[in-house]
Amino acid sequence: MYFESKKDTWMVVILWAVVLSGVFIPLLKGQIINLIIMLILCSILLWFWFRTGYKIDKDRLIVYYGPIRQTIYIENMELILLAKMPIIAPALSLDRIQIRSGKYDLIAISPKDKFTFVEELMKINPDISVDKRLLKE
Repeated sequence: MYFESKKDTWMVVILWAVVLSGVFIPLLKGQIINLIIMLILCSILLWFWFRTGYKIDKDRLIVYYGPIRQTIYIENMELILLAKMPIIAPALSLDRIQIRSGKYDLIAISPKDKFTFVEELMKINPDISVDKRLLKE
């Protein structure tokens, strides 16, 4: 099951402002070399934007963050907490959950549907300690 990342409005504004200005300013000034460089950089930035998500596949969670892919085994997960923190993470929102597991220690992610996401993880590993705010009532 695949879960998209939640995307904050302020991140939408910043990302698209950077992408559009990065492409149109060199284009309007006729700077072809700069335009090519900015197209490459903006493509990578958009890759992160469109390819951030979380896939639960059998016994593992696969975190996609642009070209980066990280696998976390659900059986190693120990704790899931609700968190709002501005650290760098494979998340496009500050409304995040933290997952503590053996191999990767701590990862912060932001699935759009946190409750269903946690519910699916709990089906595979019911021994995970979960923040009560993430459980459906």
